Amino acid sequence: MNFVRQRLATILLVIGLILAWICLTAVVIRQTLLLSAKIPSYATTALKNPTVRSAVSDLIVKSVKHSYPVLSQIPTAQLNTAVDRALTQPAVAYEFANVTLQIQQHFIGLSNQQIVLGGPALSTAVAQIISPNNPTQRQLIEKIPFTYAISTSSIPSIGKYFQWIGNLISVSAYSGAVLLVSAIAVSAKKNRTLRKIGIAFIMFSAFEVAVFWLLPKYVLSHFHSGPEVVVSGIMAAAGSAIVPIYVGVLGAGIAFTAVSLLI
Repeated sequence: MNFVRQRLATILLVIGLILAWICLTAVVIRQTLLLSAKIPSYATTALKNPTVRSAVSDLIVKSVKHSYPVLSQIPTAQLNTAVDRALTQPAVAYEFANVTLQIQQHFIGLSNQQIVLGGPALSTAVAQIISPNNPTQRQLIEKIPFTYAISTSSIPSIGKYFQWIGNLISVSAYSGAVLLVSAIAVSAKKNRTLRKIGIAFIMFSAFEVAVFWLLPKYVLSHFHSGPEVVVSGIMAAAGSAIVPIYVGVLGAGIAFTAVSLLI
């Protein structure tokens, strides 16, 4: 009889844990994408990364270098350095935050407009850095749109799936909870079942941290230029904002494991 109960508990446990993992992943994705109020801080954090700044400056300089005669007189390395420095200024970071918002809106399917890096604030900052003592040249550079248009095809969109995430969270959360509670109730070895749940939750937390936080940072280090660096940098910054969720799941896992050792 105990064998049958334990087999049934194992089946309930496995299905319940799968649903719990699905729920956790869906929550992390939704919270990462919906933290619109945090987007300016994502941009600021992303721009603190030299790799991101280097990629942005490289894209923008290549986009404008050969289109304006005044820039042909300035070495490419100097232009890149100027754009890199300009990206650290608050006004430019705020301008970049709008790009972050556009990427978010595109990713969740709320916008399909062209995404443009840079703008007037960047042009002004670059002009002041390159020509602080040459008003004529500075005015010419200020009029140049230091921008780069990112192709939306290079950024994935989950718009048609995003609306399902809320329902998925509800269904997987309730179903998973019922199955896990049932597994504990049915199990003939409740301490082992609790320990398995605890260990699984700890592993879930580690997996989510790796995929949504560490992986973007790891991938980022392997890119040298391009929109991929910008997107990875923003993902890495956004992933760090979901730390409370990781900590909560980790805490639950430790609690389940501790209880299993006490009964």
